[in-house]
Amino acid sequence: MNMKKIFKKIEKEKILSFFQVLFDFSFSEMLTVRMFPILYFVILAASLFGIFYLCFEAFLISIPRGVFYLFVAAPVSFITLATIVRGIMEFYIVVFRMAESIEEMRIVSDKITGITDTVEGVNRLTKKLPFWNIVSQKNGARDVYTMRDTGAGQKKDK
Repeated sequence: MNMKKIFKKIEKEKILSFFQVLFDFSFSEMLTVRMFPILYFVILAASLFGIFYLCFEAFLISIPRGVFYLFVAAPVSFITLATIVRGIMEFYIVVFRMAESIEEMRIVSDKITGITDTVEGVNRLTKKLPFWNIVSQKNGARDVYTMRDTGAGQKKDK
């Protein structure tokens, strides 16, 4: 297959996936994290355009003011704005990743809760079986949860 066709197919799948997530009213996937690179670029481009517009207006007022804006105020403003926007976006990415991790922990917790309920049910069931009581008395039974002797099978001294 031609490499261009493969890349076009991959890009079509990404675009289709983007619009599926965009119009997903159940909010099962987060689109914001995917959009951060594009959003960051748009914010930087808009701020750069705005700063150049201010430099142009400063030149209309006076040449020294325009030179100051162009060589001092504009670079400092752009770097400051880019740093603040980058920090805010990184904060939100961390929050989204924490939310994903918490969701994974909740799923694992639900699975473990089901297992412990099953173990307790089996433990209760085996205590009701007469055969199990005889076997546990011969072997010296231990409580499953505390690992202490239950007293079964021990000889009483008089």
